[in-house]
Amino acid sequence: MNSVPLLKNRYVRLAVVALALLFIGLVLLAPSTGQKTSGSTYNRAPEGYLGWYAYMETQGTPVQRWRRPVAELLEQPQAGAPQTLIRIYPGMVNAYQAGDRSWLDPWLAAGNTLIELGLDAAIVDAPFTSRLASDFGEVVIKTRRRTNLAMNSDRNLLGDAYGAVMWERTDSESGRFVVALTPHLAANAYQAEPGNYAFLADLAAQAGGPIWVDEYLHGFKAADVIVEETVNTWGAYLARTPVKIALIQIAILLAIFLLAQNRRLGNLSTVKQAKVDNSQAYIDALAAVLHKAESTPFLVDMLTKAERSRLQAALGFHTANIDDRTLQDAWTQQTGQSPEMLTPLTAPPPPTKGADTALKRWLETLQRLRQTPIR
Repeated sequence: MNSVPLLKNRYVRLAVVALALLFIGLVLLAPSTGQKTSGSTYNRAPEGYLGWYAYMETQGTPVQRWRRPVAELLEQPQAGAPQTLIRIYPGMVNAYQAGDRSWLDPWLAAGNTLIELGLDAAIVDAPFTSRLASDFGEVVIKTRRRTNLAMNSDRNLLGDAYGAVMWERTDSESGRFVVALTPHLAANAYQAEPGNYAFLADLAAQAGGPIWVDEYLHGFKAADVIVEETVNTWGAYLARTPVKIALIQIAILLAIFLLAQNRRLGNLSTVKQAKVDNSQAYIDALAAVLHKAESTPFLVDMLTKAERSRLQAALGFHTANIDDRTLQDAWTQQTGQSPEMLTPLTAPPPPTKGADTALKRWLETLQRLRQTPIR
């Protein structure tokens, strides 16, 4: 009888442990969406660029958000002035990641400008917070990374005595390729520093053409791109999966479905266990013991005393010891019933053994007596 609750408790404990492990795994392994949207023009947080996006609109040089793969930007019609693409990395990237792309050379060859913020470099003995001079006022940066341009011909755009923070690479034959060591050059945190916003705004507007910000980099994609990438992902998986393995997987799924839907004997129904009334069970057990012991006289005597005490209390005598005559008079006065109705109490049946029929009639009489209203 106790094995079922113990089994259930074990399963409950296992389920709780499994849920706890699943929760911990989701917390530890889930991607950080806040980190990915760092540098996005949709982000209102201090590391976002929504403030600079609004600033550009007020300056009359609106910025457009690009939510498709960067390679498709080359297919955009170019009317006269070259275009400018700004890529703000959510974290620091190395020079190889920032420059080794199949689309980069065609983009620069068309005379366009690429501005990348967040290039990684060595940390030098410079203060973490610096105010660098520019034509638009002081530009506040918070990084100790610097690079030395003395060994090449790259043009320093922003820096100090410790090295360059932002520069233009001169290894491209046409177009402009500008990189910076901080991804937060014009983030929302610096909206109170006019030099930061104005410096990046002037740099982005120098080409004179459309200005694009790569939001695809931060996970913001056009609806048709999402659908196409989802289809391509499943298509690529199926293309890489051998036909034999795919057929086996389909057969397993079909078998599970058929077994789950198999109801030869009808739907499953849970058998509800009847609730046990402990009081009733005790009464039944006691009655069985008294009946087996042929204790009818004892039962009659106990019930007579109990019912007489109950009736006296109902008539207002409480625990007083009164005679039968007084009890009958009070009964007649308060109920209007005949005093002979109290005969089962004043003259209970003789204590004979085995008289089940007489005992039953006597109990029914006591029940009717209980149901008589007393004023």
